[in-house]
Amino acid sequence: MYDYLLTLAARDGGPEPSMDDARLLADMELLAVVGDPEREIRLKDRRNADPLAGAVALNFGGLDAVGVKNILGRTFVRVSVDTVVRDVYRGGEAANAEAAHFVRDAGALPDSLRVARDALRGAWVEVDPYQYDEYARAVSDHTLLGAEQAQVFAAAMSEGGNTLDPAGQWRFAADLGAALRSGATLERAGQERGAELVEVRLPAGQAQRALSPLLTLLTEQGARFGLPPVFHPPADPDERVTARLAIRNGVLSEVAFDLGQFGGAGAGELPLRMTLTGGSAISLTAPPENRDVLTPQDLTVALMYLQTQRDAREENPERANIPGPLQP
Repeated sequence: MYDYLLTLAARDGGPEPSMDDARLLADMELLAVVGDPEREIRLKDRRNADPLAGAVALNFGGLDAVGVKNILGRTFVRVSVDTVVRDVYRGGEAANAEAAHFVRDAGALPDSLRVARDALRGAWVEVDPYQYDEYARAVSDHTLLGAEQAQVFAAAMSEGGNTLDPAGQWRFAADLGAALRSGATLERAGQERGAELVEVRLPAGQAQRALSPLLTLLTEQGARFGLPPVFHPPADPDERVTARLAIRNGVLSEVAFDLGQFGGAGAGELPLRMTLTGGSAISLTAPPENRDVLTPQDLTVALMYLQTQRDAREENPERANIPGPLQP
């Protein structure tokens, strides 16, 4: 991974990547879920005009660090601060202890700040898409989380990209199907673990168009953590590239594609594996309509309260372990 990033940076004149960048990108796993928000119609039986619910979550070899989902026009986010500190920034003992204190103190917030309490503890909460800037400002103005964690939390208060857009979901499916039907050659490549393997060769430009929504989403999610993009447009759109498909019981179950093929000779290898399964790894059932929406004002008050808790802990560690009431 590091050699791949280094080669592209030298070729494109970009900044030199770090080993931490390479580690995070190598461990990065993106989960995308789409389905019927009413759970009544199978995905394959739906029409292009039908609404879809969508969700994405990102992890780096451990628990999910961030997640966004869109259900019937409502947007929900979650950010796990302690996971970000542990898995992303590889915090030391002191940083991990501070993150644990943060989550514990957030759990002691009063019921009047229930939604902000849930958000800061890493639970799913509903947000207002028209107040993204205000959420980000509330977090950025309070350095309690630390500069890097605050940046991640603020970035999570944003839309989930093309995969959460119903039109984009149908377009991705259509483009992938079109790529396999037009200009592509297919060849059987044996069997593996009960799945039939098929090797597909097609022009690089066509592969880019088919994978563009997914690659854009990967780039957007990586950018939350300041990571360099793993995707660059093909050096030669007409050059033939290869993808390997796994088909199980007549259904596409996996796509493996080396993104290094877009970089031309000497670009190195960067295998991308996309697994397609049934089920629901992230719930797409909408909470009741009367659930409260996170407000920037409540988020600000909650962070001020947590700052007070941390200041008290620094002055008297034993006393800070006892949550105090929040005064208006």
